[in-house]
Amino acid sequence: MNAVVKRIALTKRTVCVSDIHGHVHLLNRLLDKVMYTPGADTLLILGDIYTKGPYSIETLQRVMQLSCIPNVHVLRGNCEDLLNWMSAEETAWMEGLPHILDAGEYVFVHGGLPSENLEHLDMWACMKNNAFMEQGLVFSRWVVHGHWPVKNYCHRIPCHNPIVNERQRIIAVDGGCAINRAGQLNAFVIRDGAFSFDSEDDLPAYRVEKAQEESGGTLNITWNDRFIDILERGDELSLIRHKATGLKLTAPNNALWEADGQWQSGDVTDYYLPVAAGETVKLVQAFSDRILAKKDGIVGWINL
Repeated sequence: MNAVVKRIALTKRTVCVSDIHGHVHLLNRLLDKVMYTPGADTLLILGDIYTKGPYSIETLQRVMQLSCIPNVHVLRGNCEDLLNWMSAEETAWMEGLPHILDAGEYVFVHGGLPSENLEHLDMWACMKNNAFMEQGLVFSRWVVHGHWPVKNYCHRIPCHNPIVNERQRIIAVDGGCAINRAGQLNAFVIRDGAFSFDSEDDLPAYRVEKAQEESGGTLNITWNDRFIDILERGDELSLIRHKATGLKLTAPNNALWEADGQWQSGDVTDYYLPVAAGETVKLVQAFSDRILAKKDGIVGWINL
């Protein structure tokens, strides 16, 4: 089935959010944080509104409420299945959502664009388009997408902040909310051709006791290259070998799983954050001799 294209005009300021995944509380906090002004600002929600998070029904209802405000536009994502808890009104609203927003200089889509020719594109290829930025496509206007957590584009140092690829004219905004342990909900802001962003997450604050310098950063295991061998099991952490690169690194045991006879891993890096004593970071996971933390959207280890 062909993708449905909706042509829109942007206001002076555009706030773009994607992959909320049932985290309505983060959405509300984020809109307050970026000082979203209903009616005056354009608000774009690029799909994957519910599933995976704790408040799917409430999130859908909140986004439907927002969609009644002028200059609010919502796309359908690949997770927008019609579920048995949805009312007839909610089902009809979801079925009426477009797959692409054409705003002239900018095109907004959940997964990605197989081609810049927006006519006759397959809707599923627009909703679920894995590793879109790594396909080598170059566009004449900005293509803004969600779906693929930006951390999956980071092969050395994991980061959850939006990526602006000027060469390809692609902007990736999915912060991995509900997908990655350190995931966040991003709001990407376009104002007079300038870009900025802000984010929200549920991670607790952590005060660093000892300073350390940056180190490592040779590998971040991404979804497409998640296959590993376990070399040595520990109580909390294990030594693993990454099959694609042959590199060895330490991984939390709860980040390892076996499927179809193959060991796999996610949210694993050898990067150590640079921090100062007394600095506050976000705590991702604690172990007996180190923590996994997030600082300014970047995830790495801190020794205790």
